[in-house]
Amino acid sequence: MKKDEILDNLRNSIVEGISEEAVGFIHKAIDTNIDSKQILDEAIIRGAEEVGIRYEKGEYFLADMLLAADAINECMNIVRPKLIWEKHDTKGKILIGTPEGDIHDIGKSIIIALLQGQGFEIFDLGVDVPPEKFVEVALKEDPDIIALSGLLTVTISKMIETVTMLKKKGIKAKIIVGGGILSEESCKYIGADAWTKDGWKGVKIIKNLMGDN
Repeated sequence: MKKDEILDNLRNSIVEGISEEAVGFIHKAIDTNIDSKQILDEAIIRGAEEVGIRYEKGEYFLADMLLAADAINECMNIVRPKLIWEKHDTKGKILIGTPEGDIHDIGKSIIIALLQGQGFEIFDLGVDVPPEKFVEVALKEDPDIIALSGLLTVTISKMIETVTMLKKKGIKAKIIVGGGILSEESCKYIGADAWTKDGWKGVKIIKNLMGDN
């Protein structure tokens, strides 16, 4: 099988959300000595972009996004150690987590996979993260974007507390909040730079915020 065919099959497996097949093709790509950056650019990133396009067109739904996200995660776990994550090789650093009091991570998992598929370096703090932890890691890693994801209304108060603490510490990263509980009004109330209810739209907003930095 030619290199182009392997990359095409890998990309299609990601788009279709067939993780086992995608893993097989990524191993084949590595065994065929295809450059890791080429695998990322021509298969994973393009696959993630195609998933987003299908979602925007209404051809894909949440379940399809989850399957594709799983495939992207599996592929990134294999290719990441082979990539040299220098500054010029990444689109930027994203610090993300679900604030204290909320243990939901479906939306967070989707946007992480899509962002990784686009070449961003991700620092995932997990769920139920206290404000102090966001500040601690932000000071250490100096991210370009800080993303707070939440599903419960109680999370809004912790988002406010986290954003307030980040700004008091002089952290300059742009802040985006995400979740079905949010609106333009709550975004302003929280003090964030942007908000989204949708993973793929969140990726596009983050790209725009990166352009502002």
